[in-house]
Amino acid sequence: MLLLVTCSGLIGSAFLLGSSPRQASEPEPAAPPVAPWRSSGATPTPAATASAEPSTRGPQPSDFPAAQISDLNDVCDGVRYFPQSPKRTGAAPHPVALLVGTDMGTGRRHDQVYFYDEGLSKRVERTWASEDPKVVQMVACLDRTSTGATIRKCRYDDPKPDTLTLLKATYRLRVYEVATGRRVLDKTMGGDDQQCPYVVLYGPDKKIYAEVSHRSLLSALRNLVKR
Repeated sequence: MLLLVTCSGLIGSAFLLGSSPRQASEPEPAAPPVAPWRSSGATPTPAATASAEPSTRGPQPSDFPAAQISDLNDVCDGVRYFPQSPKRTGAAPHPVALLVGTDMGTGRRHDQVYFYDEGLSKRVERTWASEDPKVVQMVACLDRTSTGATIRKCRYDDPKPDTLTLLKATYRLRVYEVATGRRVLDKTMGGDDQQCPYVVLYGPDKKIYAEVSHRSLLSALRNLVKR
């Protein structure tokens, strides 16, 4: 059975959750729920790139510490950095928060499942997806920059038959030191997860985009976090 949930404020958008597998012969369980994104006060743009325009003066030091993970969007957007946060110095690990741009103009969400190949202990979670911004040394900002050709059609069955178009996509991964706003990584990444998603949020155009796989994200971030 598939479940359709209308998203408040997102006209024509819906979640499709399917018992049908990503590939017919290889079922894959749905990922655990991701904590909802909470606004940091910046006005989001419709595109799935940065959610605010950078300051013409460059990023400014904040007079107060980050109160929630979503505040770190301001570091991604070049608005401000947080000198009260710990710097990326000393012994590893160096905690990171991964903020992923959304398709619906709602800023970035905190990805709290991508690191599962590293383990499921609280210690690992605090390193790769802490909910406490005061311990995070780096913020990783993943934004889609372009889309390409059709990969395949993804078919869903309930509450009514529907078909979505899965497209190729390219992303930009930037990593900043939260305490200084210093950029420590700027990398172009392809959407290498090209199977039909089990859980999908889509708009009226019925287009969805290949995402960067969790394995690729871990590979890109591992040296920064563990060395």
